[in-house]
Amino acid sequence: MMWVTSASNRFRLHCGARGGQEAVLAHSPDAAKTTVREASRGRTRLLSIEDTAHGGTTLVWQGDFHELSTFVHGTEVPLETLPSMVAGLDIQDSREGMTVRPLRGSGVEVDYVLAGNFIPEVASVTVKPLASATEQIPLSGGKAVRGGRLWRDDDLAADGTLLRRRAVLANTSTAAFFVPFEPTGKDLAPVVESIEFTLS
Repeated sequence: MMWVTSASNRFRLHCGARGGQEAVLAHSPDAAKTTVREASRGRTRLLSIEDTAHGGTTLVWQGDFHELSTFVHGTEVPLETLPSMVAGLDIQDSREGMTVRPLRGSGVEVDYVLAGNFIPEVASVTVKPLASATEQIPLSGGKAVRGGRLWRDDDLAADGTLLRRRAVLANTSTAAFFVPFEPTGKDLAPVVESIEFTLS
């Protein structure tokens, strides 16, 4: 997974094997409520998977071996939307893998995420290489734990009510960000104090 940032947009891209999104759709209980449109541009295949039940669209760019996809709100999204979104990227697809890099001079930035996942009933988790996350990590302090140094960031309402909680765990190679499903829950602390991520 990666975040792509340009002067006018910021969006998430997922990379996977060609046909992956269609395979997910084939096993989805909402498949009957989904509209699929497609078009070809040379050797590239474009897909629009519209989820009319939830009012969103998954846009897919397929090369010979791999695909890129992103989610946008709304339906009846033009098929050319994703190609225009990735116009500032150099995309190379081969049997060995896919590389996605900013085109020189495009002003586009690509922020690679090592993992984006969740711990069931506890929190969502995003792991990044430390070098791409330094601006999101406090400069000092933090609690020493098994996986590095740990910080907690709380968003409070004017009356002191906890609105959102985030934990940041950083070490010499990675930075992990945890957002608990229940801000006041007690399950987050023992998890983030015992978990460890490494980049090899």
